Amino acid sequence: MNVLHLDEQTGWRGGEQQASWLIQGLVKRGHRVIIAGRPGSAFLTSDHGGARVEKVALPFLGEFDLLTAWKLAGVVRKENIDILHAHSSHAHSIAVCARKIAGRGKVVVSRRVSFRPKDHVLNRWKYAQPDLIIAVSGKVGEVMREFGVSESRLAVIHSSVDWSRLEVEPIPRTEIGVSADALLLVSVGALVGHKDHETLVAAMPQVLKHFPRVRLVIAGEGALRPAIEARIAALGLEDAVTLLGHRADAPRLIRAADLYVSSSWSEGLGTSVLEALACETPVVATVAGGVPEMVRPGETGYLVPSRDPPALAAAIIESLANRENAKFMARNGRCLVEELFLTERMVERTVLAYDMLLRDG
Repeated sequence: MNVLHLDEQTGWRGGEQQASWLIQGLVKRGHRVIIAGRPGSAFLTSDHGGARVEKVALPFLGEFDLLTAWKLAGVVRKENIDILHAHSSHAHSIAVCARKIAGRGKVVVSRRVSFRPKDHVLNRWKYAQPDLIIAVSGKVGEVMREFGVSESRLAVIHSSVDWSRLEVEPIPRTEIGVSADALLLVSVGALVGHKDHETLVAAMPQVLKHFPRVRLVIAGEGALRPAIEARIAALGLEDAVTLLGHRADAPRLIRAADLYVSSSWSEGLGTSVLEALACETPVVATVAGGVPEMVRPGETGYLVPSRDPPALAAAIIESLANRENAKFMARNGRCLVEELFLTERMVERTVLAYDMLLRDG
C-alpha cells in the first residue's frame, strides 16, 4: 500500500505526534509512506522512525492552494498513491483538490477537534469529499454526524499513547523550582483559548486555602502567555504558579506530579490526559470533547464542568485530600489505556480502515 500523509503545520503538537506514530507503524508493517509538508516544518524534518519515509516539500500557501494541489497531484500519479491522509484542516482541502486533479487515490481525513465546522456551502462541499473521516474520539464522531457526515464515511479511532515516550524518570523538582515537600500540580497544553488556563489559575486561591504547599506548573507556550501572566500577578500567585514554556519532556513532569489537571473547554480527545492516566498519575479534568471517554468519574479520575473555577478547585482539593482513592483511580486509568488507547491499536484500526476503502474500490 502506498500512503501519502499531509500536514501543513509548521509546529509540532498532538496531531503531528499522532500522525508520526501512525507513519512509524505503517513503515514497520512494510507499507510505503510518503509525507508532504512545508519546507523546514517539524512534520517534514522529523525522521518518523527511519530513512524509509520519503519526503516532499510543498508550499502550502492556503486552504485552497491550487499550486500545491497541482504539485501534490503529480506526486499522487507518479508514485501510484493509494491513500491520501490529511492531518489538518487545510491539508484536508488540498488533498481533496489533488485527488480531483490526479484522478486517483482515496482521501482520508483525521478530525482532531470537537467543535462543529462552520455551516456554509464551501464547508458542506469540503466535508462531503473525503472517502473517510477518522474521528479521534466518540465525541468528535458525534459532532461530525450532527454536521451530516454519513456513518459509512466515518470511523472513530481513538488517539493513542506510545509507552516508549512515557518510560522516563520523573523530573527532579529542583529543575523546575519546586521544593521537595510541595504538592505538585501539572498541566500540559498550549497557551490558547480552548485550553482555558485562566480557569485553572482562577481555581488556585481556593486550593491554596486548603493546601498552602501546593505548586502548579503549566507546560506550554502560546499567544495567551501575557494574559495568563497578568492573571497570575493579579491574584498574587507568582510563588504558586509557574509557566514553564514549551517542554519536550512533558512525560517527566507528569510522572513527577501528585496530580495532573486539565481545564480545557474543547478537546478532540485530550492526549495529555491520556498520558497522565498511562503514567498512573491521578487526574482532575473538565468536560471537553472526548475527555469523558477516558476520565470516568469515580473510576479513573475526577471530572467537573468546564469554565467553572469553584468546581475545579473543589475536585483538586478532594483529590489531594483523598490521595489513596486518587491513586486507586489512577491505576484503573492505566488499565483503561492498556485496553483502548495504545498506539498499536490505533495503527491496526487505521490500516484496517485503509484496507476496507481499497477493497470497496
